[in-house]
Amino acid sequence: MARGREGDESESGTGSVLGLAGIGEGGKGGRSAISRRALLLGVPAVSVTAAVVLGVVAEQSENARHRRALNPPVNPGPATARAAGTLAGPSAKPAWSVVLERSAHAVAVASGTVVLVDNYGAVRGFDPKTGAAKWQPSVEFFVNDDSPLTVVGSTVYGSDDDGHFMAVDASNGTLSWQTQFASSGAQIATVAGTAGPNVFSTGEIDDQSGGNGHGVLWCVDTTTRGTVWNINNVDYSLAVVASEPAGVVVTADEITYKLTAYSLKDQSVQWRKEAGNAEAVGIPASPAACVAVSGKTFYWAADKLYALDAASGDVRWTGSAPNPGSEFQSVIVVPGQGSGSADLIVATATSPSGGTLHAFAADTGALQWVEHGGPKFGSKTALTAGAGVVFAAERDNGSVFAVDAKTGQTRWTYHDPTISADLTWSVAADDARVYVAYGEHLLAFEP
Repeated sequence: MARGREGDESESGTGSVLGLAGIGEGGKGGRSAISRRALLLGVPAVSVTAAVVLGVVAEQSENARHRRALNPPVNPGPATARAAGTLAGPSAKPAWSVVLERSAHAVAVASGTVVLVDNYGAVRGFDPKTGAAKWQPSVEFFVNDDSPLTVVGSTVYGSDDDGHFMAVDASNGTLSWQTQFASSGAQIATVAGTAGPNVFSTGEIDDQSGGNGHGVLWCVDTTTRGTVWNINNVDYSLAVVASEPAGVVVTADEITYKLTAYSLKDQSVQWRKEAGNAEAVGIPASPAACVAVSGKTFYWAADKLYALDAASGDVRWTGSAPNPGSEFQSVIVVPGQGSGSADLIVATATSPSGGTLHAFAADTGALQWVEHGGPKFGSKTALTAGAGVVFAAERDNGSVFAVDAKTGQTRWTYHDPTISADLTWSVAADDARVYVAYGEHLLAFEP
């Protein structure tokens, strides 16, 4: 099984053709990663480098709108003295830390366990109080760049590179069950989004005639442990979010900045929504995190932050960032932290003049607070929340910021000056701690 070295982005040289810009990590089949642009153009299975080059040559107009955000200045690191409206505060020390055998890819909390998937796909479990290993890995997921870990109750869902949708018991790390989407040719990009007992997945089925494959959205019933339905020829997406009250599931195509909502009942298209300024914005740095849901409202990070009626797609409100040329990147819902215990919508934005962290009232879109980060804040910045605190892990600067959800005040910061920007940073939180995984490090902090 050919895989790259831990912590090195070159390890994505083998993997799913659905990896964004050719990013995906190797699996048993040794598939070569092909960029999304190559897929759109019908480029055959060539090397990652060749696919990207061909995509750039053939899509000059699209590439032009993406180029601006790719090389902002290097972040010099957070300050220790806080100025008004800036992400800076006292330094924090971890409650515990663990040196990992391999670099981390993603972290989640489930069933009293910190679940970590390393960049080889091994699913590991740690005690949230001490960091001690709870069990040794017996299951291996396929690892696709930026794909999240989906947790429902005590189960962690993922996939392998043979087209299996997999359910892992978070209490002991064993495989509870799995189902295969196709006997061959199924490549799963992500497992994300839930509605009742249903969990969703996107990916691709190879064209048996030898042409490029087609995108698929699968719906899996976790009670019957089988596929309920699938929709073919969907847009490429790492973001899948469902609103059970509204009866729809939405996918986000981050290349064209378009949302498509499908009926949970009959899978018909209910509505589509495009960003109002799609030609001016670049590819999201965190495409899997560009949509969130609360009740019957979707929150979409694009040229603006859109609050959309989940049933109709109508715009309820939009939020803007203060800096010219800003692009919203990732968004989360923080329950009960808004005015009168309403929900709070927290989102990151990037711009040529610096990144920002925003909080909006979920029902009205009224700006609650905004904090300014460094030049690259918001680009590859992972968000989570717990115990009334928003946590932002900034990959390019190697930092974590803990921000009071109600006030926007920075409680503490953590910075690792020794870490390369090439590493993936992932965060997860419960009511007692936040867990930060990057490189060969797993850390826990108190809120």
